[in-house]
Amino acid sequence: MPLFSIKHANLKNAVVAGLAVSMLSVNAQAVASQAPPQSVMALIESKSELLASEALNSNKHWFTAYTNEAGKWQHEYSKNWCSGFIPGIFWYLNALSNNGQWQQYAEHWTEGVRSRAYATDNDTGFQIFNSFGLGYTMGKKPSDDYKQVLIDGASTLVKQRYNKDIGAFRSWRQGISNPTRLPFEVNIDQLMNMELVLWVGKHANKPEFTKMAISHADKTWEHGVRENGSTYHVVSYSPSGEVVKKRTHQGWKTESTWSRGQAWSVYAYAMYYRYTGLERMLERSIKSYEYFIESTKQQTQDLVPYSDFDAPIDDDNPRDSSATAIVASALIELYKITQQEKYLNDAQQMLASLSTPKYLAMDNNYQSILLKGSEKWGEPEVGTIFGDYFFIEALYRWQQWAPRKLPKHFGL
Repeated sequence: MPLFSIKHANLKNAVVAGLAVSMLSVNAQAVASQAPPQSVMALIESKSELLASEALNSNKHWFTAYTNEAGKWQHEYSKNWCSGFIPGIFWYLNALSNNGQWQQYAEHWTEGVRSRAYATDNDTGFQIFNSFGLGYTMGKKPSDDYKQVLIDGASTLVKQRYNKDIGAFRSWRQGISNPTRLPFEVNIDQLMNMELVLWVGKHANKPEFTKMAISHADKTWEHGVRENGSTYHVVSYSPSGEVVKKRTHQGWKTESTWSRGQAWSVYAYAMYYRYTGLERMLERSIKSYEYFIESTKQQTQDLVPYSDFDAPIDDDNPRDSSATAIVASALIELYKITQQEKYLNDAQQMLASLSTPKYLAMDNNYQSILLKGSEKWGEPEVGTIFGDYFFIEALYRWQQWAPRKLPKHFGL
């Protein structure tokens, strides 16, 4: 039996009936919006049930990354960089609701990505830590089997992607598995995949893994982040570690800043601090955030940036709700670390904005949870599975780490 038997029309009617005019204050700037449905969590759970049973047809080998423009999830297989977000969503929902069905879903799709621990992929961290890692650490699956998959996945990353002369993990170009061959490209996204390496370094007595991950973070900050805290997308190195080229794949121009890339930097350096305790990692997260928030405010009042901070605001520059979801989750961690209320307040304002009808897909005909995500500059606004994942993660983190509750309509 599905967890929720709410039919599409009934859910839509319930949502519409619950709408009311509200105002969000974003640093003294009023943002007119409508209140979300009576329970944001009820909508999340309903859509996640439909994701499992309808969009993915209960097939553990089916995954998704983006919807089409009409809001229908597009099928992908486990080799897609986003495959780990599917079981990750279910692990978080299991923790939030303690309903055994979510654990069954989580275990089912976690098995679907097992092979990615042994395949060369710059996004092995996303694939394996968000599945086996969450299952091991918070999903009631602290098994030797899950831990071994984590160790194997990190070992694959180290063997296939780390270059000791450059001191970094290779991201691109795809298809080149040997880390000593050119081109050796490092993207800003790669920082996020280092959680798998850091976790194994700490929990499997592999300090050399931790050193490699720290070296990668330092190298990325040195060459992939500008003096003002903004990020390049891709840096290419020579065999001796010299920078030979910088470019963008998902932003507008080389010297512009892709907003989700900036969000990765905010999140990843806070995560690095959690594992290493190195003050420079915390400082980097904060500096990355300062650039993110100021650039977002220059574009919009609702704290959801366009895909590129520097590109013209036109049809080629879509909104990216996933960037806001990523940063909201990171800010809750920054609050946990620093106890500074401003980070918690900003996170709440971001979650409030994402929970308005402008960004929350309240009709099940649009299958993602969040509207107005994007793959990159130049592409249309779509739903993104990673935007949904980090939105749910942020709600989980709020429940665990925040000293106050979110408004009632969140349903936590």
